[in-house]
Amino acid sequence: MYSATVWTDPKLYAGHFQGHIDLNAFHESFRRRAAGNRVAIPTEVDQAFLDTQEAELEPIRDLVIRHRLAQIQAADEEIASQVARLADAQHRLGSKEAKAAGHSARMSMHKIAAARRRRASLAQNVDGCQLGRMFPGSFVPIVTVQDGQTLIRPMRYQCRPSSVERRMENLLESPHHARKDCLQGRWRTEFGHTHGVIAVESLFEAVALHRLRNRQLLRGEGLAALELEFLPTPRQTLYVACLWSHWQRPGRADLLSFATIVDRAPAEVQAAGQDICPVVIKQENVNAWLNPDPTDLAASLAILEDRPAVSYEHFPSSAERERLARPAPAKIINLWKPPQSRSPLAA
Repeated sequence: MYSATVWTDPKLYAGHFQGHIDLNAFHESFRRRAAGNRVAIPTEVDQAFLDTQEAELEPIRDLVIRHRLAQIQAADEEIASQVARLADAQHRLGSKEAKAAGHSARMSMHKIAAARRRRASLAQNVDGCQLGRMFPGSFVPIVTVQDGQTLIRPMRYQCRPSSVERRMENLLESPHHARKDCLQGRWRTEFGHTHGVIAVESLFEAVALHRLRNRQLLRGEGLAALELEFLPTPRQTLYVACLWSHWQRPGRADLLSFATIVDRAPAEVQAAGQDICPVVIKQENVNAWLNPDPTDLAASLAILEDRPAVSYEHFPSSAERERLARPAPAKIINLWKPPQSRSPLAA
């Protein structure tokens, strides 16, 4: 899983898990973003604070509005700049520089369209929006327990363990995933100590087309990928087990981040071309998972093995999701045509 549809409204978490929203943590995340730091927060999380009128949330709401206005202004400036570039390119068409002018005109039109989409997304007000798309690097609400109190806090979906230096972070392999068979190794600092849960409605993965069709690559065929959305059957909210870390260093901004625990995927997911899948725990085990005993890791492992009865069906994601996906799936058009009758490569 590189992406998922998750709960993005902290109030929804607070009501469902009888927890408290860590307003200081949310305020700090929004403050750092408004100050120009790289803090990616889904639009739906912003919307959760724009839709509320509680006085205690007013400072956060002001930060969201300030960020929205700055982003809208930046989009307007980008549109104006690209419109001028397009006019210049069209003026040069027909001259000796026609080829370069044509390329410049095409790029300008693409950038104008992208800026207008971005502006429309920022300007719209979606009432009651409680679900959003989570990608690695984005900050979303997650349920934790600290000092006996259930807290809903914003954390980055890409864990930086407290034992890892910031400069080494990019060398970690899939830091948004914590493999179940590595919990007592690489993740021993977090496993049994800092557990979390995130509520997931659907999963996304870009799968190789030839694996989806259960065949080998054809001779001369390049790799093609298709983004699939995996939905639980029967439909239900998935309580995905996580590990989180509070990274602290002198002179550096604190970072709250998490990774979802993953294991070998069910047979129907493997048949679609995906080998790993998040570990889903039963709702009745959530409280025990959030309150681990560091001296009894076997109990935590037992919770991860005691999974609800759920299977998955998959569909190609919508055109809008394909456009927004990171990395963008390749060769989306016509991927569902029956394969041509050509012989696969010899083993």
